Amino acid sequence: MRITGVTFAARKVRRAKYIVIPVIVLLFILLLATVILSVYKSWNLLHPEKKPIDAFSSNIVPEYRDITFRGADSTILLDGWLFEAKHSDRAVILVHSYGSNRLEFGVETVDMIKEFLNNGYNVLAFDLRNSGESGGKDCTFGYNEKEDVKAAIKYMRNQGSKRITLMGFSTGASAAILAAAESTSSEGSALVDAVIADSPYSDLKSYFISDLDKWTDLPQFPFNRTTALAINVAGGIRPEDASPVNAITAENTPHLMLIHSRNDDFIPIINSIELYQKYSGLNPSGAEFWQTGDQGHVQAYMSNKQEYLSRVFSFLRKVYPED
Repeated sequence: MRITGVTFAARKVRRAKYIVIPVIVLLFILLLATVILSVYKSWNLLHPEKKPIDAFSSNIVPEYRDITFRGADSTILLDGWLFEAKHSDRAVILVHSYGSNRLEFGVETVDMIKEFLNNGYNVLAFDLRNSGESGGKDCTFGYNEKEDVKAAIKYMRNQGSKRITLMGFSTGASAAILAAAESTSSEGSALVDAVIADSPYSDLKSYFISDLDKWTDLPQFPFNRTTALAINVAGGIRPEDASPVNAITAENTPHLMLIHSRNDDFIPIINSIELYQKYSGLNPSGAEFWQTGDQGHVQAYMSNKQEYLSRVFSFLRKVYPED
């Protein structure tokens, strides 16, 4: 039997259809699975379970006041503790990390608070939105949390603290830098004298693209980009507005102390290197960088409290030499 060219071409077309259609279906399934996984992971990251505040014996904690204040947009109530040093207008505001609460290091945080009090600092330890005992419905890696920090600055100034230091950890450190950049008086002067940033990211967009898999346990490609996009959309985040490295200008540069482990693979030390390079160029005498050798993320304090606090207060004596 002779096969004509027309018959052969028709069979070739049908055979191609048998290959192309399954490939298209498979690609559609993969795309759908990517979207579903990205949305699922982004929702979980934006809505973590609140970590309860550690129970502790009252006799180990200095006297404090339970306080509540409204966030910058007045829709969220933020809870915390205010520790007051006598006759002092200096204050440190502790800004915890994602998924934590006012006691960043659990009960061990009390030792840090005591040292600040002993050195004449009022201390505000509070829960960011959707953390601890505060209100709010989501966590946004420092993007919206900077508004909580700004509200805390306003609260402390209303309590009489005019000289303010922010001390943040991980995403809380990034939120502190962002808040400091945006906190100015009506005359344009800075309301924050110093920021102590322990293990911050330098730019949220870049960090998500390179390291979001540390949070999701999904492959970097394509999920870092797709999950980041889902987080931005669902969380109402504008990544360009969550960039500590671009936040502070020469006109508004607080003193900055960076603390970061060379072995941190969760938020790599390159983030603090970028911040130090930027800010030391703006305020050389006001920038300090302590690169630690401890293991893990935000572990310097727990690894060596004495050295940690010694370096912190050495830095603050440069900020407030008159004291």
